[in-house]
Amino acid sequence: MKKLILILTFFFALTVFVGCNKEQDKGGELTKNATVNVYSWWDPAHDGLTGLKAGFEKKYEDYNVTLNFVKISSYYQTMLTKLAGAKLAGGSSEQIDVMMLASDKIPLFASNGTILPLDEFVTEEYLNDLYPSVRQGLYYEDKVYAVARDVTTKCMMLNVDLFNKYKITIPGDDWTVEDFKNICLQFAAQPDNVWGYSFDSNPDPVYIWFYLFGGKFFDPVKNESLLNTPGSIAGVKFLYDLIEKDGVMSLSETTEHGGFSASFSGGYAAMISGGLSQVNTVENAGANFVVRPLPIGTSGEKTSHTFLNCWTIPECTSNSAWAWKVLEYFSGPEGQAIACGAGMGLPGSSTADIQSWIAQKPYRKYFVDALSYPGTVPYPTDTFGPNWQTYFKTLMETNFWDAPGLTSSDIETRIETVNNKLTYYLMGGS
Repeated sequence: MKKLILILTFFFALTVFVGCNKEQDKGGELTKNATVNVYSWWDPAHDGLTGLKAGFEKKYEDYNVTLNFVKISSYYQTMLTKLAGAKLAGGSSEQIDVMMLASDKIPLFASNGTILPLDEFVTEEYLNDLYPSVRQGLYYEDKVYAVARDVTTKCMMLNVDLFNKYKITIPGDDWTVEDFKNICLQFAAQPDNVWGYSFDSNPDPVYIWFYLFGGKFFDPVKNESLLNTPGSIAGVKFLYDLIEKDGVMSLSETTEHGGFSASFSGGYAAMISGGLSQVNTVENAGANFVVRPLPIGTSGEKTSHTFLNCWTIPECTSNSAWAWKVLEYFSGPEGQAIACGAGMGLPGSSTADIQSWIAQKPYRKYFVDALSYPGTVPYPTDTFGPNWQTYFKTLMETNFWDAPGLTSSDIETRIETVNNKLTYYLMGGS
């Protein structure tokens, strides 16, 4: 990731004085016999993309418009090289109209003029159809730069066989972090090699233990880490305390048992948190499980967070009008229902018809419901967020998740040290 940041910085420095050739851009005009090139890291043969292509081309068949999906390997490095090259050349010989982008990369691309702001295209009606946390995740500096390809929310998975084996009651939907703690300690008291919870140490899944206690990762406006604020400290201490008491697996224990999903499926961890992809993993492994919302934290209300994969329009598109029509369809109710049904993720549109998809596996409703919790927040993003994430993961692992024997005072001292380092990375340090 550090290499990617250096590559992006180099190319953006080169392109700052060179504008893209916009003479070919037809603005609001929808031309006939058009081809729109869509770049992504997905296989063009994926059911979701073939379904979107068929639906879009049918809707605009009077224009004889064709969607062409282009799969790119080493996606971000390759796309930045292509887009920077187009700027340097004053235009692109390669037609790049639409591109896929994860929401945590939006600030990096938007801050350097690589993708177009979409405010001239989006309407209030369009924005009001989105789930609130999804809508929030599309902005950079008060401008819309992306639309949702799909959304991930977080819930808790519980291993039914382990709960039954040790006669521990499975909690209801309104359980709290205190209930979670008590369950973990009940499993810690068992004589067998079993824990209450195992977790993925990447920033996205760890984030739940921050906002459940009122904490945040950072302030994206000031580019300051907020690891040393009361809510964040409380979340770190909560998780660390349970690791020390054997209620939660340490990082090394999780690794020893094949990772957090394998620990859950193998009967070592009674609970894990994650999105639908995590459910698919444990389901395919044959685990007997149920899903619950995340435990209620200090806010007193159900909450989760959303991570988006997005569609964007490169600044060098030759036809922003058709590019927007693609985004509008892909991210609207019809396109989102197609993508969801094909297993690409949850819809960002609140009116997408996915009832038949939910009915196939009722636990899906928990993830959909999490989209509309009043307390659900978007995953935080920052211009140097990708660089920050790499260091956050490493620093938290070495200082907390695999550092036994720390006192409360030790934790606070380490938090201050780590917080200062993370602020440095958020300000562009490497």
